[in-house]
Amino acid sequence: MKKLKSPPITTQPSLDHLQRMFEEAKARIHDAGLLASSPNTASDSAAILRILGFEILLKCAVLLCGQTPKKNHDYDCIWKTLPGKVRKDIQAAAATQMAGYADFSDLGKLLKTYQYVFEKARYHYELYENYTLDEQHELEVLWLQIGAPPKEAVVQYHPYELLGLIAGLSSFIEACLRKLACAAN
Repeated sequence: MKKLKSPPITTQPSLDHLQRMFEEAKARIHDAGLLASSPNTASDSAAILRILGFEILLKCAVLLCGQTPKKNHDYDCIWKTLPGKVRKDIQAAAATQMAGYADFSDLGKLLKTYQYVFEKARYHYELYENYTLDEQHELEVLWLQIGAPPKEAVVQYHPYELLGLIAGLSSFIEACLRKLACAAN
């Protein structure tokens, strides 16, 4: 079996690496859409896959801006490593994409919510590990009795905001990759 040579160490990621990240993010987001449209889903896996795709897009955008993203899920911290104009443009594109459906007035809170979903809610059984099944059921019934207000939910997803941010990041990344590809030719 032929042994693969290690690529040379560079400070900037290659165009291939950035394109690979973008394609992987799009694939996960696509698959999340398939899950979300299925009447047979039994979990929030579509939301978690979509957040994973968002994370990859966010880290790709950071790399395209010449920064190195942290290897964690602190999306607010990673977001803040983007230059101010880039953040503003991505957020404006997100707001335009989801005009009338999404609220981006507290982006930091949204990003912390997505971090919580990815770190805590993907292991849903851990959210209630200090409760009995009966106590968990009682909490669910109480939540339904008070009208199931989204702001009172243990896990909040904010799907329209997430879709908007995905669209804004995707537009930014596509434009950057096009420029890099033209410069390489």
